[in-house]
Amino acid sequence: LAQALPLAPGRRQVSATVFNGRNQLESRSVSVWVNVKRSEEPANLFVVAAGVTNYRDHSLTEGVKFAAADAQAVAASLKEKGAGLFPEVTVYSLPDSQATRDNIAKTVGLAVAKMRPSDVFVLYLAGHGHAEQGQYYFIPWEARYTSLDALLQQSLDQEALRKLLEQVPARKTLLLLDTCGSGAYVSGRGLGEKAAFARLARITGRAIMAASATDQMALEGYQHHGVFTYAFLEGLSRAADDQGQIQVSRLADFIGDRVPEITKQQWGYEQIPTLELRGQTFPIARKPAH
Repeated sequence: LAQALPLAPGRRQVSATVFNGRNQLESRSVSVWVNVKRSEEPANLFVVAAGVTNYRDHSLTEGVKFAAADAQAVAASLKEKGAGLFPEVTVYSLPDSQATRDNIAKTVGLAVAKMRPSDVFVLYLAGHGHAEQGQYYFIPWEARYTSLDALLQQSLDQEALRKLLEQVPARKTLLLLDTCGSGAYVSGRGLGEKAAFARLARITGRAIMAASATDQMALEGYQHHGVFTYAFLEGLSRAADDQGQIQVSRLADFIGDRVPEITKQQWGYEQIPTLELRGQTFPIARKPAH
């Protein structure tokens, strides 16, 4: 089995781990070092942002009041702030009924068809999410809740996400998940989202930032946004380095501080996001000049 690996320039360590069919058991990791030459191609930015507020099953609409609007806001903000850094910025916004499992996959495929290894890719998902036995699930618009098992079968599961990201040639990829806490609404219990996100980051090899809260109140929003998304959007203006670039690592630090700060002030408890960064940091936007 041959597999092309998109790697950042420089001396890089490549580690391989084998999982069983349900991604629950893993082998011992094997590592090698390789030297990767720098590409001269200028990077472009691709964004797919999906968010569901008005689910087909209306019993799922609680706790995701701002998800669809947040997806549109993330796409618009990266379009605006990415323009100062990338020659081309291509965004796909999928609110509500456009955020089906098949359409998300199709839209990622459209982006992949135009993408090169030197490019940057951001996938944003907002709505209901669930973690079950260490596996993460994003619940798309068309899902219906007749039982938890049936709901999960209709969802974009961890394996489907892995396959989506596996086809992305861009070495620099960021997965944003503003879905945590909704699992408590679906099943009425804590779900271990953090462990599921850590596993998802490990098997995909991609950087992941996730809201990771089990209290539904945080998902009702702050300043007409989900708290995690609000912090992300704020960070696109406030987390710049000395060159004015918004590096993923600095953005993660900003979100990691800002989300618990907001929820502590607003609701009296701290929502702690999950921040799983893989590989070399990279910029996704530039702070607007004033």
